[in-house]
Amino acid sequence: MVLRAGTVISGYRIEKVLGSGGMGTVYLAANPVLPRRDALKVLSSELSQDPAFRARFLREADLAATLDHPNVVTVYTRGESEEGQLWIAMQYVAGSDASKELDEGRMTPKRAVRIVGEVAKALDYAHRRKLIHRDVKPANFLLSPDDERIFLADFGIARALDDSVGLTATGTVMTTVAYAAPETLGSGHVDGRADIYALACSLYRMLTGYPVFASAGGMAALMAAHLTQPPPRVTDRAKHLPPAIDAVVARAMAKNPDDRYQSARDFAEAAAAALEESVTVPVSQAPAPPPAPPAPPRWAPPPQTPPPSRQSPAYPGGQFGGPPPIPSERSPEQPRPMGPPQHFPPTQKPDAKRSAGPPQRGRRRGWIAAAIAGVVLIAAGSIAAVMWGGGSSPGYQPQSFSHVHGTTQINAEPHVVAAVGPGDGDAVLSLGVQPVVMTAPGGKLASWEQQLVTGGVKVVPAVDSAAIEAAKPDVIIDTGTINDAAYNALAAIAPTITRPSDSTGSAWTWQNQLTWIGRIIGREDKAKQLIDTAGSQQDDLRNQHPAFNGKTIAVVNVSDNGVTATLLGAPVTGYLEGLGFRYSDKLKSTDADAGGVRPMPDNDLYSLNTDVMVAVRTDKAAGGGGYNGLPQPLTLYRGAMVIVDDPNLIAALNTSSYPATEYLNSNFVTALAAQVH
Repeated sequence: MVLRAGTVISGYRIEKVLGSGGMGTVYLAANPVLPRRDALKVLSSELSQDPAFRARFLREADLAATLDHPNVVTVYTRGESEEGQLWIAMQYVAGSDASKELDEGRMTPKRAVRIVGEVAKALDYAHRRKLIHRDVKPANFLLSPDDERIFLADFGIARALDDSVGLTATGTVMTTVAYAAPETLGSGHVDGRADIYALACSLYRMLTGYPVFASAGGMAALMAAHLTQPPPRVTDRAKHLPPAIDAVVARAMAKNPDDRYQSARDFAEAAAAALEESVTVPVSQAPAPPPAPPAPPRWAPPPQTPPPSRQSPAYPGGQFGGPPPIPSERSPEQPRPMGPPQHFPPTQKPDAKRSAGPPQRGRRRGWIAAAIAGVVLIAAGSIAAVMWGGGSSPGYQPQSFSHVHGTTQINAEPHVVAAVGPGDGDAVLSLGVQPVVMTAPGGKLASWEQQLVTGGVKVVPAVDSAAIEAAKPDVIIDTGTINDAAYNALAAIAPTITRPSDSTGSAWTWQNQLTWIGRIIGREDKAKQLIDTAGSQQDDLRNQHPAFNGKTIAVVNVSDNGVTATLLGAPVTGYLEGLGFRYSDKLKSTDADAGGVRPMPDNDLYSLNTDVMVAVRTDKAAGGGGYNGLPQPLTLYRGAMVIVDDPNLIAALNTSSYPATEYLNSNFVTALAAQVH
């Protein structure tokens, strides 16, 4: 359960949440002794009782505490609360992170290589101390304001090179698979060069906006790509960059660790040299051609000669959530053959180990083959380890979908999905697939949606036929209310499926939507799992908060245009009733109502004598959860008042989807519990 602001844990006073995930939460907290604020990482109550997770958590603190470097987040101390929850107090970095800066269009090639250069210093320092990080990714690159300092965070799955016993079950993969070196996925020896591979994957993403091997086949296919496919060319996605960068990334991502740069610094310097003459265009503006059709995995031996080298707090959700969902875009175009080596830096010398040549690669092929043979088993066994339960049902069968605009036949599992109806993108993301196009109010995703995005998703404010056509989808999903003309325009681009034909006149819930979309994209089992999970979570919340039971509640919306009340039947009313509240009978929809809300003059507001009132504020005076600027009937309200003015929470209240529900469970229920006793 998320701790409320003001809660004291081992002397630290909680101020707000910085990030959260499956293992616990990172808070901004006031230091109990010193006049400063620290980042407090708190392991969940359940996992604090698990011996394996306790060992991993304590080990993170002990490992990180041995690191004293200007580019590594400092760990101050660790402890255990009176309730038995483990915690780590560490340096708070007020700023942003590289993943967020990329998503918001503020990443340039020059900035990307500077970030990589600073992270490389931290990695080389850790490697000299016989530690490997194992989760190098942009979300763990914390940036102070103006990039004055850059930190590498989250040594939560780091390990010592001489560890003889692991802390995870045999066969699991404790890493973010999108950045995983081949040897971390198989039985090969793992050392600091795996971090260099991940750093190259991170640079690729920061330069192009796309993860490497953005394949459509889920975790198993992504793992197979890391094991077998040659690295994609940066310039296939970012044509404005010099070709020399392709060879630098290719070398750093060589399948054989001996063929990579042997230090992070060497890689960073080669990347900086390759990009000396590149333009500083934000990555979000860089031209990116539509992905090519997926190609089967193929073996690409390492080159025989060295390739050319040449506003919110910065604690990402990935700090605690484990690796994010695996990208499932279509694979990028296969790299073209590289030209002869150029600008080989003097610091790079041929490694003597390369003279072993074919015999060494033959041995390597042995573990690669073994890894490929077991990749599906590894993927299945490691899903719990990476905190993601995705995966498609085996053997997609041809299906005919009867919907309100006709019948559409789908013969193969769709990999390139445009999800453009309300909530459709959320459903696809929840099922572990990255849509190529999705809609969101104002063309901007809420934070809880951004956390699910790992690839290059085109977000548009409304259905945009040109954007959809450019993405070349296998299927278009639009379960909103569209007319025949709009449907025909979409169907002319790709097979299009709308809401099921038997849904007319019935309630269209996010559960119905998720089940329907799960069937379309071959993720029915995953959809059922998420629905069951949400139901169990709601039951738990209702049991944890008996004070909610039977209390009447209403939701009013305060804007600069006046006040409206949300009518019974809107998604948020169903959510509240699921928690045990009883929504106001006075807000039942009538023939005179339209749009799910009703204008509320002052006299009508006075008549809403519910036990609880939720005021959703988007007016100019809103901010900080305050009463300033509220209409008089609301300031005089005598029941429990919950004011909501955070845009992300407002978006979740107005959205019917699984991730929105998860966000409400973690954030909205806490606010309700603080007022309803």
